[in-house]
Amino acid sequence: MASEDLNALFNEALGFAEYMLLAHGEFIPFGVSMTPDGKIAQVAGSLGTEQPKSADMVEFLQSSFAHSAALGSIRAAGVCLDMYVVPPGQEQKSDAICTRLAHVSGETVEVFVPYSRDKHGAFQLGQTFSTAGVEFKLVEP
Repeated sequence: MASEDLNALFNEALGFAEYMLLAHGEFIPFGVSMTPDGKIAQVAGSLGTEQPKSADMVEFLQSSFAHSAALGSIRAAGVCLDMYVVPPGQEQKSDAICTRLAHVSGETVEVFVPYSRDKHGAFQLGQTFSTAGVEFKLVEP
């Protein structure tokens, strides 16, 4: 069940990240959460500044989700951010959509979707890959 929840959250996050990249060329970190009854919501945070540092927003969202999970108001969450990674089999860093996902069962994963722009400015998505999540955890209430 945890993997199904995390897949649903990943799909929600990826769709919005792709939209933001196409419409604006970038996005600030945002979150997705799942209530105990399976409803998914997109979550934005406010740190009181117009251009918050990405690391501060990620920390704020992860902390907020951990608190919500401890209260029993969510069963899974994800934080989506834009970052650089070296995809498997490559040597150079690439822009990537990263979604850090966590479930109250303890399952965590980070999913990366590398992307680039072609000479016309259109986005090209690369091969999705994942790693064990270490940056973000939720605990059961």
